[in-house]
Amino acid sequence: MHLRCSQSDGLINAVADDDVEQIRDIIRHPSHPDHDMKLLRRRCSFKCDACGTTGAKGSSSYTCTADACQYWIHERCASLPQSLKREDHHHPLSLSFHVPLEYIIFDYKCDVCSKILLPKNWLYHCQICRYIVHIKCAFDKPPRIIENIGKDIIHLPANEVAGELITPFVMRQRGGETLIPPIIIPATAADELMKVKYKFIHHQYQLTLLSSGNRSQEEEEEDEENYGVRSELICDGCITPISSSSNYYMSCGECRYNLHLACYHLPPQLSSHPLHQHDDHQLVLQSLDKHQPWTRKECSVCEYETNGLFYTCTKCSFKVDIQCACMPDTIHHAAHPRHLLKHVTQSDLSRDINRRHLWCAAGCDDGITYYDCYRCSNNSCDFIVHVRCALLPVSVSSRRWDEHHPLLLTYNATLNRPGDFYCDQCETQMNPRSWMYRCHACDISFHPKCFITTSGRYRNWKLGQKYVNDAVHQHPLTFQLLTTKRRCDNCGWDKYERQGFYCALCNFFICYYFCSRGLIKNVD
Repeated sequence: MHLRCSQSDGLINAVADDDVEQIRDIIRHPSHPDHDMKLLRRRCSFKCDACGTTGAKGSSSYTCTADACQYWIHERCASLPQSLKREDHHHPLSLSFHVPLEYIIFDYKCDVCSKILLPKNWLYHCQICRYIVHIKCAFDKPPRIIENIGKDIIHLPANEVAGELITPFVMRQRGGETLIPPIIIPATAADELMKVKYKFIHHQYQLTLLSSGNRSQEEEEEDEENYGVRSELICDGCITPISSSSNYYMSCGECRYNLHLACYHLPPQLSSHPLHQHDDHQLVLQSLDKHQPWTRKECSVCEYETNGLFYTCTKCSFKVDIQCACMPDTIHHAAHPRHLLKHVTQSDLSRDINRRHLWCAAGCDDGITYYDCYRCSNNSCDFIVHVRCALLPVSVSSRRWDEHHPLLLTYNATLNRPGDFYCDQCETQMNPRSWMYRCHACDISFHPKCFITTSGRYRNWKLGQKYVNDAVHQHPLTFQLLTTKRRCDNCGWDKYERQGFYCALCNFFICYYFCSRGLIKNVD
């Protein structure tokens, strides 16, 4: 006999009728209870109904004795233990002879190889956490997590877009030279720099260097009312918050135009870009009119509309917003810490014959061939995520939902949490292993697309600006988004209307499409 067969090896042999744990010529296996199975001692080639592999695996196999039944498994698979423990999961894994319906509905993948689960093949899984592995992956060592990713690799998601994404991009474009005012300002030079007026090419007034830590309580309360974000300004360049950790930012005293220091230093021209690889094309930095929020441009990478700064190609219609423009060719993402992710274009994906098995890891339900993506650099791994989804913020804030707790971006909410998940905004069932914004303490969850003020198509819109139009309404109107669609109080338009101009004093609302033209900025 083989040495493997002579030793216990931690395996439980298929159980015969008399419950004796030994290999028998005829057995009744729990995976196939209706018929007896016969031991074939000769090596032969077949597709195993347990592991799904084709070819010999060991020296023997079991096949069904019924002539009309084609059930056939390796002898080694028939002897698999009913449970096992992996060092990368804190619960024992149970052997299942079929893929549960929930796993098929939500298109779960193996947590070791990230490949799809075939409905008729066996697997090991944790029913509490929905940790799943193929039986052929169950005995493999846990995949290693990349530790030294290199200084030039961007790690996502970013806690602060300006500091972790835009600043490294600007420094790479400038060759590491000192910037005036510098992105990182020494404490000794801050007072002198704050006395200087600076000119920004895309703004008519001069800008002043301000400290984000010295804002008054009135300003913070006003920003909470305008933007729906506590104690934060919004940058008119990248349309992300200017947090207190930024220390300094550029601001216009005439019209409350604000920029991160990194956005202020964005290069006016790019000779090449990883997301637009054409040697003879140049990208030029442009800006939309802040006083006309109804004007916007669509980013060619994420296809979100923006009303901030963006780069446009001088020879084609390619346009890219600031966040996508700062994305490098290779990234490291917390949702897939084992491997680096490489950028792939829509055209590359459309030519990939294996794309039918690929879905965005964020669970956004958008086809991968419609947008640029980041795909795992390991050819044996199927992990892929849209560029737009890779840029989702780490946390979001909402006065309506998280009065006491922040909502954090979660890649797998099933850890120690059995049961179903429902979005508290749209009230539909969620894929437990798709990305969601969640407060664990409150047990509330949201689809990223349901948080319309921080993700989705509105991510790149500058919200919170106040406008006046005495002919339409006597009070100032704030450009903002509503949680549900609303009928316009001026023209009656109500189709898909969630964005527009709202008066908090009297609940007056006018639509973005027809009634917003001609509004005048309220400089007060």
